[in-house]
Amino acid sequence: MITIDALRICDGERTLLYGVTMHLPANAVHGIAGEGRSVLLKALYGLVTPDAGRMTSGGHPLRRSDVAFLEAEPRFWPGLTVRDHLDLVRRYNPGSDPASMLRRFPVPLDAEAAALPEAERKRLALVLLLMPRKRVLLLDEPFRGLDVESAFMLRQLILQLGSDGRTVLAAARLAELDGICDDFYLLGGGVVRGRYEHYEFARAVREATASGIAEK
Repeated sequence: MITIDALRICDGERTLLYGVTMHLPANAVHGIAGEGRSVLLKALYGLVTPDAGRMTSGGHPLRRSDVAFLEAEPRFWPGLTVRDHLDLVRRYNPGSDPASMLRRFPVPLDAEAAALPEAERKRLALVLLLMPRKRVLLLDEPFRGLDVESAFMLRQLILQLGSDGRTVLAAARLAELDGICDDFYLLGGGVVRGRYEHYEFARAVREATASGIAEK
């Protein structure tokens, strides 16, 4: 169980999240939509320091070593090829093998990673994310920039990851979460506006519209 307790995050005088509380069971796919979804994932990974609140896993602080994070807009070291990036992950994670993921999300191995088109950069980021087999996966805008075929493959993969015993948090537009999550949360105005089971998508859309929460 990942517990987010009374999380508050500010950016100068602006409050991004205020008193956000979530209880996220392990071995499931949790969707997060609405305002502040990306900053929440960055806080869970340790890229943003909360002003207040706690984030724990099984009652203990959430450790970065247990977590993998997919950036909304992946960045890579200039001058290094796709193969170089794969070799770096293999070096620090013995036994990891990208072959099966590369069949799903092909990228040219000898191309410079930083110079790839947007869709191929996202595909490479997904391959690198899954090589170490972390138990908690944070996916920030996972469908952004993907072509239709890759987006379909990713939806199938997310469903598989939840069944395989991973805990997945996917931050995306509400429409993109339909059909892939066990439950999902709607954020707005810095707080949790609602939690919904997977079969309550239509109600979530109605309440998001009524609350004036824009889909971005």
